[in-house]
Amino acid sequence: MKRLLAALLLLNCFAAQAQLKPTGILSDIKNATAKKTKGSWVVSAQNNNAAVELNFGTQTYVGVSRMEDKWYVLPANAPMGKITANTNLWVLPQNALSKDNSYLIKLFSGDSLTVAAENGGLKVTVYAKKFELHSAETRPHSDCFNNRYTIGINDGEALANALAGFYWGTMLQSVIEKTKAKSYPYSSGYVISTLNPKAYAGSYPDVDHEFQIKGRLAFGSDVDIDVVKRMIELQFKLMQDDPEGLFRNPCSVQPSGEREYHIRRNSQNNKSNANMFLLTGNMEVLEESFNYFKATKDSTWLGKNIINLENAASLTIANTDQYGRVWSDVYYEDQVMKDGRETMSGALAAYTFQLLAQMESILNRGDKSAYYTEFSKKIARQLVQPLPQGFWDEKEQRFVDWVDRSGVKHNHVHLLANILPAMFGYTTEAQVGAVNRLIDDKLSEFQRFPSFISSDVAAYDKYEIGDGGPYDLCAAGRYWWWDASYWKWRNNNGLLAKQLKTVALEAVKDSFYMGERYDMDHVYYVDKKDWHGADMYYESPCVYTSVLIDNYLGIQHSLNADLAIKPNVNGYGTIEFTNPLYNIRYTISEKGFKLKNLSNKPRKFAVDLSAVFKGKQLKVAEGSKQDTRGAILLSANEEVAWAIEK
Repeated sequence: MKRLLAALLLLNCFAAQAQLKPTGILSDIKNATAKKTKGSWVVSAQNNNAAVELNFGTQTYVGVSRMEDKWYVLPANAPMGKITANTNLWVLPQNALSKDNSYLIKLFSGDSLTVAAENGGLKVTVYAKKFELHSAETRPHSDCFNNRYTIGINDGEALANALAGFYWGTMLQSVIEKTKAKSYPYSSGYVISTLNPKAYAGSYPDVDHEFQIKGRLAFGSDVDIDVVKRMIELQFKLMQDDPEGLFRNPCSVQPSGEREYHIRRNSQNNKSNANMFLLTGNMEVLEESFNYFKATKDSTWLGKNIINLENAASLTIANTDQYGRVWSDVYYEDQVMKDGRETMSGALAAYTFQLLAQMESILNRGDKSAYYTEFSKKIARQLVQPLPQGFWDEKEQRFVDWVDRSGVKHNHVHLLANILPAMFGYTTEAQVGAVNRLIDDKLSEFQRFPSFISSDVAAYDKYEIGDGGPYDLCAAGRYWWWDASYWKWRNNNGLLAKQLKTVALEAVKDSFYMGERYDMDHVYYVDKKDWHGADMYYESPCVYTSVLIDNYLGIQHSLNADLAIKPNVNGYGTIEFTNPLYNIRYTISEKGFKLKNLSNKPRKFAVDLSAVFKGKQLKVAEGSKQDTRGAILLSANEEVAWAIEK
């Protein structure tokens, strides 16, 4: 009997080890035995003196390595040189719409692997006695460490698939600091804007870094947080290297190390011109740093870099007149000749100076905080004054787009020029009402695709359009991010849901790649194609990620809590994110709301349910712990419930 039992045990063991068969993109595995465990395989080397070799029929992968106490990604979607990773390797089907699974090779501490392109596929050599092998969706619903998320609400599957498609297909693939850019003069924090190097090969602190960072902070993995830190520090270095000593944040840094600190473009008729992004990056880096601090609470880093932030602010101060008007020229649209003072940039200047004042206060630099607070107020006060001194058009009951240096107003119902002053709280009650009515009246024009720059793009003339053509007179992610923030501010959950679904459906058409600008065959670029510009572009993927997680699902970084939870979702369901920075699950039902801390440590949550239970009163469970600000304190793995009061 003992011999029979032993034989059966041996047979079962052999069967378990024999079940791992090459399938899908995994075409071969050599020198390996495998044992099935819960949700994965443990693969062991048959011969401990030789490496395990795996062959895959794809050339798309993402490696993860820990180097010098920092996280790095090593991505590729085409043949490139051999890379070495020491933590994880994800191998993904080349086609994002494939039915094949992706694979994760998870290493143990001290082990490594190499990846090399070979015979149209990949050869992975694992130098370890054993490792874990996991499978997941074609584009995994997780971060690089296999921390998974679930979006169990209306249209949740489509939203989650787009999030995964954007993250693995564009956002991670755009980080080339340790691959293609490893030998560049400015390599650390080098993130590209398009996966097509024939379009743009540079890294773009002005505009592009803002939305790259917003998307990565929203996704919130440990890798993303480290990438954001290096992106911001790259900007500090570029400002320090300004040959004029003005601490200008350049439009771009190129692979050669060339920096574009000054770009001036002509209009379509060569009768006017404007400076591109003179102050854009200098303002953006203030918000980026504030948001990075909210996510990390890293006061040591903030203290180390506060002078860099003050230097960045000094350029905006130098270009603000005695009345408080910011003479920025072009802020976002590099093919619109805004030669003068923009409403949008004035609003963003006042806003980012507020953030700088808060950072100074956090560091107990009271005098500096007071100075930037007053400077912000000065800009905001002037912003809402009527023309000609301010930016409010009393006759039209809206904000102008810009006033040029000849004093001529340009007023084509610009989206951001109108919503930003209202959303930031700079306007009078009457102005807020006028702006809201204006946006509601022009809604169909702004929402042709999220989100159009203006409700009347046809009104721009050849003095206003750049010599590159009407490139920006359409929809772009940079306008959408602020538009979505406006609708979150107005608690319009339905419109947020519609915007996200629109972009998610558009993404499927090109296997989750997105174009640079979305004209939707409207007025310009009428060619039966929805977009123009560079392909495989970063902007919509990053903005979608931020709008979905931050604005719609309402998982937000907070100064006064570990997380702020303010859902703006439509309907009922359950949301779960298990990455360490979030590690929460919440459920919305007809009975109320439940929030669970999935972490193994106590945490504090600032919860606002006003957007999902409009007009209803909720009561948190008796015995729940709250701080003086009303934030909920949850122990490790504790759940709390709010019930709708009858």
